[in-house]
Amino acid sequence: MECDLAIQGTIAEALRLQASGSWRSLQQLSEQATGGWPPLAHILLRTLCANPLQEPEKDRANLLALADAAPHSACAIALNRSLLALAQQQLLTDQQASAEISLRQALACAANAVTAAGIAMHPFIPDKLISEAGQLASTIGAQLKLALAQQLHQLPAQLVLVLGMHRSGTSALSGMLVKSGLDGPMDPMPATPNNPMGYFESWEAMLLNDQLLVDLGSEWSSSRTISEDCWMHHSHATESWRSGILNLLHNEFPPGGVAVLKDPRLCLLLHGLRPWLHSTLIPCTAFLTIRQPDEVVESLWLALAVPKSQGLMLWLRHVLEAERNSRGLNRSIIRHQDLMKQPESILQHCYETIEQAGGLERVTPEAKISAAAFIDPKLYHQHTSSTLPGWVLEEEVESLYALAVRVYTIMSDTILNEKERQSRIDQSWVQWASI
Repeated sequence: MECDLAIQGTIAEALRLQASGSWRSLQQLSEQATGGWPPLAHILLRTLCANPLQEPEKDRANLLALADAAPHSACAIALNRSLLALAQQQLLTDQQASAEISLRQALACAANAVTAAGIAMHPFIPDKLISEAGQLASTIGAQLKLALAQQLHQLPAQLVLVLGMHRSGTSALSGMLVKSGLDGPMDPMPATPNNPMGYFESWEAMLLNDQLLVDLGSEWSSSRTISEDCWMHHSHATESWRSGILNLLHNEFPPGGVAVLKDPRLCLLLHGLRPWLHSTLIPCTAFLTIRQPDEVVESLWLALAVPKSQGLMLWLRHVLEAERNSRGLNRSIIRHQDLMKQPESILQHCYETIEQAGGLERVTPEAKISAAAFIDPKLYHQHTSSTLPGWVLEEEVESLYALAVRVYTIMSDTILNEKERQSRIDQSWVQWASI
């Protein structure tokens, strides 16, 4: 029975991921251990986890294997594939309503394949899957636009996202990566007294991101999280923003290279790029810079006169959303203090992480030395204290500060595995949501 429950749960997860267009996560699910599973369940999982945008030969081999074990399931999966392909053609010809009908039928066929294989499902699952067809149409539509741009050789070959709260080292890390040979934007924001070494951030990206935040009823300096309902209600604004980002990748970065896209606002907006990031179409790596909350609060106050209690709320929002929105990606957490003290080691670690996404050559020793020299520890002005900062007591935000310290500890812990880190961050989300 325990094995049966494990099978049912995994198969249900495969159906859910297909309905959300999360092909990267589906691929990861298909690679997980299925030792002890009956052969039929194993084959069914592989067919459910196929990416309709890629791997047609591999999908065909899995389908033939399923036909030998469960012909009715194989027929349902084959129809599922045909309907997914039809929906793509309909989306390419702007037949949105027809595509949603095809996708509803495709998702129903996937559920029928599971039932025909004799695997029990909760009765609400098929209806829940079919209700996702509209969102799936939007997701696949976004993925098709990305795929078409790639076919025209207009885009970078890889994408490196630098995420993190303002004043947390995102500019320093981006600058080091660009100095090592990766591609920065052609329209970088100029240096300022607050960032004398430069921002390595696209003006166009900042403007696009600010506009989407306005469209979503938010701004970078707001501590209120954007809800799922808000994203769905403003899907047209999100689609327009994605088109702008696609044009930016085409116009601001050389094709075939490794683009470094950095803007702290992406911590809050990465949700809008999920169709791309979970498509497997473009190799992507995310670096999350993390700095002690009291250092960031002090730096925000000195640089931008952001009230310290507000700065603390902003730190929590950016860090928590960056962690949640980047789950499932090839990613690494970079501590600000390590970047300042050990730039060569951090640069090597970054390249090793990027290589896991595929295709990047190792940095040359000469480039490593030059890039690491870009980091100037003298610019590391604010330092954390072992005592409770006075402003915490003055502004009566002890519980909020304790939560931020807890989140920082979880994020910077090098021993925690991803599953345990996410579990602990989820607990912090519950406390954050109650504030």
